[in-house]
Amino acid sequence: MFRKNKFQMPKTARAVYLALVAGGFSVNVFAAESEQVDNQQNEEVEEVVVTGSRLQGSAQAVLDERKEQAFVADILGSEQISRTGDSDAASALRRVTGLTLVDGKFIYIRGLGERYSATQLDGMTVPSPDPTRTVLPLDLFPAGIIESLSVQKAYSPELPAHFAGGNVNIRIKSIPKEPVLRVGVELGTNSNNSDTSPWYEGGDHDWYGRDDGTRELPIAMQQAFAGDGINQIPNEQAVALFGSLNRNFEANDESIDPNVGMNFTFGNKLDFDNGSELGFLAAFSYKNKWVVSEERNVNNLSRSGDTVKINEFSDGPSTEHNVKFSGMVNVGFNYDENHKFEFNNILLRDTRDRMRNRLLESTNTIDEPDDERRQLDVIYEEREMISHQLKGSHNFNDYNNLGIDWYYADSNSERFAPGGLDAFFRVNLEGGQRAERIASDVDTIYHFQNLEDQAENYGVNFSLPFYFDNSSIELKAGADFIEKERSAENIDIAIQTFAIPSNYLQGSVYSDIFSNENLLAEDYRVRLNDQTSGGDKYKAATLVDSYYLMANMDFGMAWRFTLGARYEDFRQVSIPLQPHSEFFDAEKEELERLPFAEDKWYPSLAATYVLDSTMQFRFNYSETAIRPDLRDISTSFYIDPLTEFLVRGSTSLQSAEVQNVDFRWEWYMESGENLSVALFAKQIDRPIEMIELPSATEGAPQLLTANAEDGDVIGMEVEFLKDFSFLGDDFANYFMTGNFTISDSEVNICSDTNPDTPCLFEEQLKEALNTSSNVTNVITNNTRRLIGHSEWVVNMQFGWDSLNNEHSATVVYNVFGPRIIVPGVGGFEDAEEQAFHSLDLVYTWYPTYDSTVKFKLKNILNEEKTIEQEGIDILRETVGTEFSVQFTTDF
Repeated sequence: MFRKNKFQMPKTARAVYLALVAGGFSVNVFAAESEQVDNQQNEEVEEVVVTGSRLQGSAQAVLDERKEQAFVADILGSEQISRTGDSDAASALRRVTGLTLVDGKFIYIRGLGERYSATQLDGMTVPSPDPTRTVLPLDLFPAGIIESLSVQKAYSPELPAHFAGGNVNIRIKSIPKEPVLRVGVELGTNSNNSDTSPWYEGGDHDWYGRDDGTRELPIAMQQAFAGDGINQIPNEQAVALFGSLNRNFEANDESIDPNVGMNFTFGNKLDFDNGSELGFLAAFSYKNKWVVSEERNVNNLSRSGDTVKINEFSDGPSTEHNVKFSGMVNVGFNYDENHKFEFNNILLRDTRDRMRNRLLESTNTIDEPDDERRQLDVIYEEREMISHQLKGSHNFNDYNNLGIDWYYADSNSERFAPGGLDAFFRVNLEGGQRAERIASDVDTIYHFQNLEDQAENYGVNFSLPFYFDNSSIELKAGADFIEKERSAENIDIAIQTFAIPSNYLQGSVYSDIFSNENLLAEDYRVRLNDQTSGGDKYKAATLVDSYYLMANMDFGMAWRFTLGARYEDFRQVSIPLQPHSEFFDAEKEELERLPFAEDKWYPSLAATYVLDSTMQFRFNYSETAIRPDLRDISTSFYIDPLTEFLVRGSTSLQSAEVQNVDFRWEWYMESGENLSVALFAKQIDRPIEMIELPSATEGAPQLLTANAEDGDVIGMEVEFLKDFSFLGDDFANYFMTGNFTISDSEVNICSDTNPDTPCLFEEQLKEALNTSSNVTNVITNNTRRLIGHSEWVVNMQFGWDSLNNEHSATVVYNVFGPRIIVPGVGGFEDAEEQAFHSLDLVYTWYPTYDSTVKFKLKNILNEEKTIEQEGIDILRETVGTEFSVQFTTDF
């Protein structure tokens, strides 16, 4: 597949097209304040030397910001992230109270799945390069470019109304306070990488995460699709087209290279006589990492009486190569203290290349001792996001301190996934002899996928304060506009091996079986089949026009109130196209039903009572919505990356409406220690859930995205920081910080039992199954917990700083309770991801003030990732223990 130009529509066409759319923890200054007094007889000067934790400045600033927030929020600063050794935003955010990490990319907040949260980059909306999620994969953001991570758990009108669990704002570093030139290198490995693992040659540019054309859809194949297709072509042409595809998949066992990384940061600031500042910051990072694991997937279960039987599973080694590159160039200009401008430019790229060579047992072979299958599959994907942001902040002292903030963001994201492969071998074990050949009863499939999103987000905010004798009020208003366009295409090409003479199918090495020599043989025969279906290619768009009004009111030193509302006009459409064309794959009547539109006001209220300088109480109430994303309203299937199940949406999917209530007590002690307790509750009308479609066929299970009747979440969060000075001065440089969340959730899939008035879920399930019969009885548990909800989450950190500030160490522990991944049907219980106990150790040595050596040991307990159903591991994956050493120096 060629790399396409960024999806651009002519203005007129776009207008017609769119017209279809009607915690953070603070570290106590536990390092001693040591006074060194010159005791000479003629003492004239008392010298005071103050030493403190290297985290003090950043963590205290983060803590102060959190205290002043009108709405409940948790904030992580860059130094806090560095302390725990987390390499990206996703892994760092799992340290925040009530947050859990899924698939290494997505955050679940307060037990709600990733669709119930939103992600912003410096307060602006950016598109996601993941076709299965509307939320931005947070592993794209390396820790080195992050200034802080803000997780707002209570809704405020400045935020998009797509909100339930919370809003994650990734704030990028900008103008440095002083010149900086920093270089870092990293070297590491994993305990799983000590063995050899299957791999293939790939392309010459794989080392920096770019395909050199080896995997792309050949020009000859594109020309064939543009003509009469590939299904009924002569054998000579079919052989030639097959020969143009990449066939170099050896799957030889190879030793694994060590993990390497490097980063570079350069910035400076110029100060002018009039108080203005001009500064820039450039940062680049590169990581080349290998991940080896053993994986087991169970795709088909059956029940006979009380016995549950596995009908199909795959089991064996997986080798994954990841290359991450990030680049950032930010420029800022501050004209005195009242006018600030920033121009931020960010490039993020993450390439994943994975080969698995596994035993495959199906219903045809699982009871045959001399017959088994082997599956060879490859996934290659390049995810990339480019964002340009221009923003300004102005304060007009002569106009009653009128404040104006404005911003504009132009962002593009792409997922380029060429050359995916699924090949199946038949293995004969008769007589103790192992003989392999390509399976002739199962097609070999090549996959080519491309997705491009383009988004514009611009807006303006106004603030006007008024001060009175013992009170003040700040009026705020603003507008926000989002335009997002998507172009996506998936092409599947089947090599129908039954047509190939059997003497050319023998062997165990894919590249040898389909060698050029064999393809050039006179008696070679092959048939190609285009398995691309309607909806595999589609275009989609979203428009959101938003306006808000709010007021911040302070009454004396005790009470703060914030109330306001946001109006959003939301329009969205996803239009299926015919394969390899720009023509609609739907009739006029169906096209008229495709647009999704709604407009509504979303109110919020926040109240804070400040008891004294150390203690305060907060209350928040809001109404928000969770809307279907572009994939949710499409009936085409896609593969969920976590379970590898097939997922499809519903054209009649509706938004979920959410009522949010939060109460939090906060105690910030003068020593730097803190304690907070929060209670929260959410009532959800029409929550968006997934259920498994009942199917008698083999292969991966199929899931449907649909609206349940109602749901709710209730819970409590506790977080704290405590040093050990109460044990004596010798323990003052030890501390413990942590948080835990206890919560419960319930969702009613279909509470209406009257057959004459079917519920919304039943209608959507009937549509998916193309039936008029009663279908709600296929659901095992009509009432259960929400998908992805963990009833408990625990984060703990035990830290130590040497008194001379040359050493620090942190032990980090994280665990979440079991969570439903796939709801059960047909009497089978829900499939749950089991608790994963993550224990990490980070040791840092500062040999000089300008240099750092960091040792990281991750997953010390060598836990495995597991999803269990009916007492059977339907997914099991080894993770291994990872070790790395990093050296950073400032010049």
